Amino acid sequence: MSARRLGHRVRHLPRRARAALGLAVVLLVVVGAVGATAIGGGGGGTAGTPGDRGTGSVDGRMPSTTLATGDLDIASPEGWQPVPLPSLGVGLAVPPGWEAVVLSPEGLAALARATPAVPGFVQDANAAAADRALVYAAGQDAEGRVSDALVRAALRTGVTDVAGLRRYARTLAASAGRTDPTVEGVEGADRPTVRMDFEVGAGRDERARGSEVLVLGPRDIVWSLVVTSEDTDLHDDLVASIARTLTFADRGR
Repeated sequence: MSARRLGHRVRHLPRRARAALGLAVVLLVVVGAVGATAIGGGGGGTAGTPGDRGTGSVDGRMPSTTLATGDLDIASPEGWQPVPLPSLGVGLAVPPGWEAVVLSPEGLAALARATPAVPGFVQDANAAAADRALVYAAGQDAEGRVSDALVRAALRTGVTDVAGLRRYARTLAASAGRTDPTVEGVEGADRPTVRMDFEVGAGRDERARGSEVLVLGPRDIVWSLVVTSEDTDLHDDLVASIARTLTFADRGR
């Protein structure tokens, strides 16, 4: 399979990866209340100019920049783009050169008038919105490899701790027929957090890596960060770095 066809397949991982993990969750929040937000890597709208590596520098563990938005203070490595959703009490940051859109009706309308640099971005953002994601972001490196991320949430899961979060993750995986999921607790996280890893692709040369990080946030909402990467060597650092930027406004539990 050519690199172009592989890239096309992997750029559709947001929809396929969620189906593979059985993420049958519903966010009971009016997304339109978020307002229109389209964030690019350097230009107006959602159009950005990827850097030498669209995935950016992901090895910095100590945050160096902070954006204050309401009661959200999103800390992120140098040059990363904050994506705040203050009305939902959550935010994150994405690597330099990435493009991101808040998946509200206004955000999708703005996206329809934009020309993103990442191939397939508009289609995948709309697919993520159809599956009730809140944010979609993606970047492409100099070799044309695409990595992306989306954020979802679920209410009333009954999860209260890491053990419950592990059970919840395994239930999601089992509902999709994954009998032996890799579910590990994330040490040092501020909140109960687990990570599931998976692969997508039909053959040895077509595989991409994916991970879902589940975080028990305020008000007992389980937040889901799904990251997929064509650059498999970079994947672990990318997942950890994006997950570290997840920020919650503490409005009670």
